[in-house]
Order: sequence, then structure tokens, then C-alpha cells
Amino acid sequence: MAAASLVVASLGARATPRVVASRRVARASSRARRGAAPVRAPGERDDAPSEGSNDDGNTSSLPLGLSRRNLIDAAFVAISIPLWRDIAHDLGYLQGPEDAPADLPTPPPGSGYRTATFAGGCFWCMERPFDELDGVIATTSGYTGGFKDQPTYHEVGGGSTGHRESVQILYDPSKVSYETLLNVFWRQIDPIRDDGMFLDSGFQYTSAIYVADETQRAAAEESVVRLTKEGRFPGAIKTPVEEAKTFWPAERYHQDYYRLNSTRYGFYRSLSGRDEFVQSVWGPEAVYGH
Repeated sequence: MAAASLVVASLGARATPRVVASRRVARASSRARRGAAPVRAPGERDDAPSEGSNDDGNTSSLPLGLSRRNLIDAAFVAISIPLWRDIAHDLGYLQGPEDAPADLPTPPPGSGYRTATFAGGCFWCMERPFDELDGVIATTSGYTGGFKDQPTYHEVGGGSTGHRESVQILYDPSKVSYETLLNVFWRQIDPIRDDGMFLDSGFQYTSAIYVADETQRAAAEESVVRLTKEGRFPGAIKTPVEEAKTFWPAERYHQDYYRLNSTRYGFYRSLSGRDEFVQSVWGPEAVYGH
């Protein structure tokens, strides 16, 4: 989500001149109103907006003389402040309990639960499609595939750890099969890229399937062959099937991001182009894997 930071920065850069410009216009309009009254012909009616009206002549009911533009700017600030806080966390300038790695769910003894691990770019976008499946017990955002122990988001985002942003799924195989999880996975990603994923660039955002055993490997490799034969994607599939390595849970504030920070998540996802690509390949009903 390095690009998310760039998006916020660009929005902030655009917002500032807009606020300044609106204030200049307001001051200019105020000076103009204090100037000499226009000369009117005898009997001409005064059609100038009355006090408390907007420039378009609609009477304003907003308190304290606020304009709609003031409210829009205030709403932007309200949304952007938490985004800047997240950026401060990502860059390591702000530390708190939420920066500690999340706890990784473990299967209860005798439950028969299994794990599946996928890399599909931004891990914020990879949790919800699996969470909505009956039989999925938990999803955890994290990092895997690399050589750095206990990596942080800042380190992984810098591209020097060999890790990819990933999601690990704890699931009940008596209710949902690994093949179903694979089908959902393919419906979230652009597998023909090997330089990033949608809005995010870099190896750390590329796709991969991390298999826990030979059964998962066989299913994953079969799915690659099948999709290649179908010609489903507009290019060769570059998603590797690799042996699972240690999965390092990401910081707590990254977990369940789509649910706990729905506005900011929706803002990022809408700009990423992920849904547009998925719909172009699988149809509109496949955005979340259904």
C-alpha cells in the first residue's frame, strides 16, 4: 500500500490550494459587496442575492455563515487525518500497541482445521473475499516468503526483505475445500504481472501461492494449467507456486482493515483498479470471489 500514501499526499496537495482559493474568492467577493452600489434604471428591481444567500441565489441554512465548500473541506480533513496517522505508523514515526504484530490464530487440537497462504498484492484487499466464505475461521494479513525474521510493514514495503504481503486463511476443510479457496484467490488478482499488483509496485506486492503440502501443491499447479488452457487472463500466468515458509503476522492496525476502516479502505480500493480488472476477466459478480 505504498501507493495509498502517494494517493493521500496528492489529495492533500490538491486540497490546500482549493481551500486557499476559496478564501481568496470569499475576500474578493466581500470587498466587492462593500463597494459602491450599482446604478440602476428607474423602476429596475434589485435582484442581488440577499444576506445569507449563496452565490447561486439559494438561501443558505448553514450555521455560522459556513458555505458548502467549508463543509466539504472539513469532511476532507476528517477523512485524511486518520490516513496520515496510518502513514506515520507505516514509516515508523508513530509507535503504539497497534504496531505490535497480531496474534496468529492456531487450530484447536482435534479440529481438523487447515491453513492456506496466498499473496495477492495489498493484503487489505485479500481478507474480505475469504472472510465471506462459509468454513473460513479466520484471515490474517502478514508477510512471508522472505529471509527477514519479524519484519515490519516499513521494512517489507522497502522491498529489502524478500517477503510478499500475504494473507493466511484458517479454514475448516469439511465446509470449504482448498480448491474453492484457490478459485477465490484467482478472482482477486492480476497474475500476469511480476512487478507489482494494480496500484502498488514492487516484488513485495506480487502474487504467489504458498503450499503447505503436496496435496495443496498439486491443486495449485492444476489450477494454473487449467486457467492457462482456458486463456482466462490476457497474458501468461506469472504467479509462482512455492513451498510455505514462516508466516509473520502484520501489525495489528492492518488486520480487518476493510471492516474497521471501511471508508479509507473503500477509498484505496476504488482507486486501485482491482475491481475493474476482476470484472473485466470474471464478470461483476466475481469481485469478492462469488
